[in-house]
Amino acid sequence: MGHTILVTGASGYLGSAVCADLAQDHQVIGIYRRMPTPEQRNATPSARWEKGDISDAECVDAIFRKYTGRGQSVSHVIHFAAYYHFGKNWRAEYYNTNIRGTRNIIEAAHRAGVKRLIFAGSITGLDPLPAGQMLTEASPAGAGIAYSRSKAMGEWLLARYADRVPVVILRLGGVFSDWCELPPLYSVMRMWSQPFLTGRMVVGKGRSGFPYIHRHDVVRIVRRIIEKEDGLRHFESFFASQQGCTCHQDLFPVIRRLCGRSAEPVFVPPAFARLALYGKYGLNRVLRKKTYERTWMIDYVDRPLVVDTAYTRRRLDWTPTPRLEILARLPVLMHNFKNHRRTWEARNIRRNDRQYEYAPDDGV
Repeated sequence: MGHTILVTGASGYLGSAVCADLAQDHQVIGIYRRMPTPEQRNATPSARWEKGDISDAECVDAIFRKYTGRGQSVSHVIHFAAYYHFGKNWRAEYYNTNIRGTRNIIEAAHRAGVKRLIFAGSITGLDPLPAGQMLTEASPAGAGIAYSRSKAMGEWLLARYADRVPVVILRLGGVFSDWCELPPLYSVMRMWSQPFLTGRMVVGKGRSGFPYIHRHDVVRIVRRIIEKEDGLRHFESFFASQQGCTCHQDLFPVIRRLCGRSAEPVFVPPAFARLALYGKYGLNRVLRKKTYERTWMIDYVDRPLVVDTAYTRRRLDWTPTPRLEILARLPVLMHNFKNHRRTWEARNIRRNDRQYEYAPDDGV
């Protein structure tokens, strides 16, 4: 049965989908901190599940040794476990999971003779470039917020120890599903669907944005990397995203039209938006409600992350599925938003709160 593939973050938003796909023709070992749901176990009946904390080196080593001792040596590692928080400041968990955990995975993979380690990087770990310039797979990581810094440090570790295990840095765009499940997109869909003046507000000049990718296409590119293993260099960096960028000025009219509302935007100065966010955050603290939008996000208004994916497309002979690109898929997302609102909200809140429960990408 194919390869033996170990997946970290196996019960998370991305890891669960990758496990469900690869378990069809490979032996999957999923490392988790949150117990996989019965639905996920049913979707991956052949998978092996290991509860473990990747920040614990002995725990990670023990899992690798267990399968080596059974004659099932791990050939590939898909490292999708990561901690994130909406705040700007550093938290200890960033070091424990995203840095020390990554180092533990590298060292265990090296000792086990793993053929390839695929690491989930992030396009948000890159700094926006001046207008007219595009980021490439070779662009250095190093953005300002804590999560992005931790992912950049993970990339640095992998580059430093690339002589120990072959690596693919897979820099992900904004990963969405047919139910949204992407915090920045969740926020604008809720806001721009409103009938009030706030539903027409666009911060800045509408040029804020980043590249998107459907979760189904993330699964496809992971599978493609495994298939192309023999033709890859020892250290590779790829973009898992659309070409270019999708900005608020692209999303806004589509969302408004699908809601049957005016598509004429009201542009809001960033300074006003920052004050409004302070007010919202303060009110929600009193009401004991969570706020997913933060004032640091205003620093990125009209500074889009624009990528050139030419190297990825050429090396992997892979492109995102056209019908799953964000603007083409928005009618499906908005259908679920309007017709299954309670389920839509519940799924997005679980995702935002790091309590994701596996659900298949049906209908893609």
